[in-house]
Amino acid sequence: MRRAAGLALAGALILGALILGALILGAANPALALLPPKYYQQARRQAPNVVVIAVASVTEPQAGYGACAVAGLVRKVERGTLYKPGAALTIAVPCRKPGVQPPLGGTIYADPAALRAAPYGRAYLDAKGALMLSQYEALAAAP
Repeated sequence: MRRAAGLALAGALILGALILGALILGAANPALALLPPKYYQQARRQAPNVVVIAVASVTEPQAGYGACAVAGLVRKVERGTLYKPGAALTIAVPCRKPGVQPPLGGTIYADPAALRAAPYGRAYLDAKGALMLSQYEALAAAP
């Protein structure tokens, strides 16, 4: 009886150590916590609206991570009817400041400096104009 209790305790300790190790590893490498690439690819394929914007400004969140407001004018509509070329548009793009660790999950956080440095961006938007699964591409040149 004591031996069975000892084995159960040892098993629980090993399981706890494995779970703790996985949590530490996930915190050290947030890429491990992202969704499989097929879901991001699917979001791009199925986005009802895809636009390229000429970026005018990027406003960072107050906190270390959150949504950067990427504002500009629609340069090109690649898919959808929600926007027209020349329309003003502000997109909430998940971003994080360097060195800040956001919560684990499927959100892809952009670097605000990289967003600001890119004169153009391609956004994959849902039917209401919200970004689908963090799918925003900073572009160095207009397509």
